[in-house]
Amino acid sequence: MPELFGQRLNREAVQARVGSLAQIGGIAEFNYAAGRGRGVRAVRLDTGVLSVEVVVDRALDIAHAAYRGAPFVWRSANDIAAPAFYEAAGDEWLRSFFGGWLTTCGLANFGPPGSDQWGTFGQHGRINNLPAESYSAQTHWEGDRCILEVTGTMRETKALGEKLVLHRCWRTELGSSALHLRDRVVNEGGIRTPHMILYHCNAGFPLLGPQTRVYVSHGNVEPRDAEAKAGLDVWDRGGEPEAGFAEQVFIHTPRACADGKARAAILRDDLLDGAGLGFEIAFDPDTLPALFTWRKLDYGDYVMSVEPANTPAIQGREYAQAHGMLPFLEPGEQRTYELLFSALSGDALRASVAAIASANATTAAAR
Repeated sequence: MPELFGQRLNREAVQARVGSLAQIGGIAEFNYAAGRGRGVRAVRLDTGVLSVEVVVDRALDIAHAAYRGAPFVWRSANDIAAPAFYEAAGDEWLRSFFGGWLTTCGLANFGPPGSDQWGTFGQHGRINNLPAESYSAQTHWEGDRCILEVTGTMRETKALGEKLVLHRCWRTELGSSALHLRDRVVNEGGIRTPHMILYHCNAGFPLLGPQTRVYVSHGNVEPRDAEAKAGLDVWDRGGEPEAGFAEQVFIHTPRACADGKARAAILRDDLLDGAGLGFEIAFDPDTLPALFTWRKLDYGDYVMSVEPANTPAIQGREYAQAHGMLPFLEPGEQRTYELLFSALSGDALRASVAAIASANATTAAAR
C-alpha cells in the first residue's frame, strides 16, 4: 500500500480521489523537440516521490532524476543527442555522453579505446547509443500496489561479428523512492564473445558540493593512476568547482552488507532542511565484483559518480585480456544483473550510511 503525501492509501482510496493517475504520478511518454535530441523517444516515471526521465532511444538509460522536486544528478553540456550523432572512434563517445543517473557502458568493452583480435573499439562501448526495440511502458495494479514498468531490448550486433542483446526492465511503484533494474545480456551468436559492462551513476549540483560524501561497502580502494593517487586521501569527498581539474578514478573491491548486497552512495546531509539528500546503488557483488568512483570537480564537468562493473579492469579491454580479467559470454550464454537505485533522505539516508559502515567494520575485523 503506497504512502502518498503523508497518507497510506489502498487502490480504492487512490481511485476515489483522482480521475487520472497523471494527477499524482504515473508514466508519460514524450519526444525531445530541440537540437540533436529532436525526435528522441523518452518516458517519465513519476512515483509522486521520485521522478526520472528514461531515454528510450539511448538504451533506456536515465538522463534526469529528482526527489521531491530536488534534482540530484549531473547532466553534461552535450544534453540529449539522437543515436545518429554517436561517434565511435577513440574517445569521441564523449560527444554524446549525457551523464544522468545512469549511463550504461559496454556491452563488449568499457574504459579507453583500443584494438584487439575482436576488432577496434571506442571508449566505453556502444550500448548507451543504441535505441530500444520491443519497447513498452505499462502501469498496472498488483493488489494495492500501483506498478510502473518500462521494458525494452537493445541489440549490439555486427555482421560477421558479435551478437549481444540486452533485455532491460525498470520497475517501481507509486509512492516509492526507488527503482529496480533488471538487465539480462544474451550472446545470440555462435562465437565466444568479450562482455564488459559498467553502470555509470552520476551525482551533480545541488547534491554535489564541498559537503558531499561518498560511502562504499568495500574491502579496499586503489588509485587508477598518478592523478588519482594524489587525491587518494579525499576520494570520498566533494569540493568546489575548479577549472582544469584532472579526473580521478578509484578502484574498489565491493563487499556485501548484511542483506547480501554491496552498496555505494553519494550523500549530502545539509540539504532539504537538514534531512539530507543523496542516492544509493545496491547490487550483487557476485555478478558485479568491481566498483569505480569518479571524481571530476571541473568547471561545468562538475560530477562525482559510483560505477558497479563486472570486471575491475577500468584500464580497458586490452588490459583486461592481458591480465586475465576479461569476461566472456559463450554462445547462447546469458548473464543477469539486478541493481536497486534509491533516492535517499532522512531515516533512509542514515540507514544507508549505517549499513555500509557495518559492512566495512566487519571487513576490517576479518583482516
